[in-house]
Amino acid sequence: MDAFVELSAELTGFSAEELTSTGLVEQYRALADGASEAEIIQLWYTGVWRGVIPTERAYAEGLAWKAIGVSPPGSAAPGFGSWEQRPRRSAR
Repeated sequence: MDAFVELSAELTGFSAEELTSTGLVEQYRALADGASEAEIIQLWYTGVWRGVIPTERAYAEGLAWKAIGVSPPGSAAPGFGSWEQRPRRSAR
């Protein structure tokens, strides 16, 4: 397994497969070269790198959203009448 993915899995508590499924491993590996563990954690959970969101996808794939089981605001339309239903719980 790739050392960056292995380290990221250990730091975030998400599996290597979950991290790889974001499609951001290569981009994050390039950004995080020489970064601290705290910066790597922040990047994965928030999709923000040193105050900047590198791509729209980084925001939408932030692990914070997956951890609390919701879609990121503005990234997925819930549909008409959705305010009448309780939010779905994550399988996590």
